Amino acid sequence: MELAGTIAGSAEELGYSAVWTNDSPPGDGVDVALTMLSATSGIRVGIGAIPCDRRPMAEVAKRLTTAGQPLDRLTVVVGSGMGGTVRDVAAAVSELRDALGEGPWVGVAAMGPRMCALAGEVADLVLLNWMSPDRITWAREQVRTGAARRQTGLAAAEPVVASSLRVSLGQGAALRVGAEAARYGAMPAYAANFAGMGVQSVGIAASDPSQAPAMLQPYLEVLDEAVLRPIVKVPDSSEPALEEVFETLGVLMEVASLFAPNPAPAEG
Repeated sequence: MELAGTIAGSAEELGYSAVWTNDSPPGDGVDVALTMLSATSGIRVGIGAIPCDRRPMAEVAKRLTTAGQPLDRLTVVVGSGMGGTVRDVAAAVSELRDALGEGPWVGVAAMGPRMCALAGEVADLVLLNWMSPDRITWAREQVRTGAARRQTGLAAAEPVVASSLRVSLGQGAALRVGAEAARYGAMPAYAANFAGMGVQSVGIAASDPSQAPAMLQPYLEVLDEAVLRPIVKVPDSSEPALEEVFETLGVLMEVASLFAPNPAPAEG
């Protein structure tokens, strides 16, 4: 949790508009998001995504609303997980809205056309994953199809379109991104997504870190929000050695500083 607070505070200082956490065992995205909110004052905090087939939305909402924190800077994204359906995600979004009120944004994690269309109908934000700029353009078209049937009472005519972008820097960057893509590609939904693009991997793999910002530019042209997701070595233990924590933090901060809207002044 100290690491999460440090990352969120640093992202706010560097001028980012949002900072994100995933919700994947053994981690807990709700706890991390609450820590990030308490460590910051203006940046938006996103949880992306909470799988509706694994976590009851009533439990998620209760933990958020009883934490004693303002939730107006929070984005909670719902995903289908391994077994949820479009209907399940729609029901989860509705349940969260009823429980959380008008303050937080409620989003949908989407890849296929039906889930993208649902996001257009009901979400404040759609969170895409493992997509090229061309595929993001395609996904936005599906979202707009759904937005033609958009629910009344939502803040905007269309949801914010965001996407997770894997980032790796230095020697072996392409191999690290490719290995991460292969791990996801073993799952049917992601396999279909890669097949739809005709590629096996996408993201920012810069052996020369100075080239990374230029690699990001095509994504910025088609997204409202780019969620940079550095590939890091996650410690195996729940009580990792200090050097493991510093290794992870070092990679995260290198990426954060490289793409920072307000770069930190050079020392010396």
